Amino acid sequence: MTDPRTDRGGARPAVPTPTPALRDVVWACLRPALRLRLALFRRAVRSGTFPPAATAPPSLLDDVTADRVAYVGNAAAARFGVLEEELTTLSRVAAAVGSARGRPFVWVEGPAQVLTAREAADEPASAVPDVDAVVVALGFSDVLLMTSAAAWRRDLDRLLDAARHPGSVLSPVLVAGIPPIDRLRLTSRGARGRVHGQIARLNAESERLVRERGDCVFVPFPEPEPAVGSARLNGQLWSWRRVHELWAASLWPELVRVLDESS
Repeated sequence: MTDPRTDRGGARPAVPTPTPALRDVVWACLRPALRLRLALFRRAVRSGTFPPAATAPPSLLDDVTADRVAYVGNAAAARFGVLEEELTTLSRVAAAVGSARGRPFVWVEGPAQVLTAREAADEPASAVPDVDAVVVALGFSDVLLMTSAAAWRRDLDRLLDAARHPGSVLSPVLVAGIPPIDRLRLTSRGARGRVHGQIARLNAESERLVRERGDCVFVPFPEPEPAVGSARLNGQLWSWRRVHELWAASLWPELVRVLDESS
């Protein structure tokens, strides 16, 4: 009789797949180390944001014809990695929406730090005034902290309740999908698989929550072309310029649509 332990041609025993509950317990134990990694990421964003945030002129802020859109997320992250303001996600969206709508556009930006969904949900509702729409673009911190899908959903649900009523009026809300940051050089090679899986889990939970709520719009990040980026770019799998380009291209048509519908 052949010993199954030495039979190389025999079937290998199946490796059990960790359950979501077990995975959450493991990451909870590792969270102190994950918070250190998040602190390093936040420092990288602060030191590598190019260019500095643009300030809208007072005349534009006071223009009653302008579309005023709140950005709930980290504006520095939406400017990260490019050298010119017009290449950033925020500037690309502003230019495209302004052109399509034929009126001025101004972002109303929130806190500067990279927020978790829980931190954003805990922000006072008065932090955002009356606006024409709200874009919620979170996830970087929760990906790095390996936040559980259940906690992400709970906090995002609370945040969307507040985002729908930022001031005295009801505002349409877009929920932006998390970009595939696992493809970027900032993510270590050994962590890319885990980061990719976490992004997929949180995006799926966001899409499910938005569908069940029925009062918001989920905008997934477009799947990048396989040919974009390569190891020839200092090991970087994907360029930040392309991230901003694709992110803006996915957001602005939906933003124009909800602004048109609410006008």
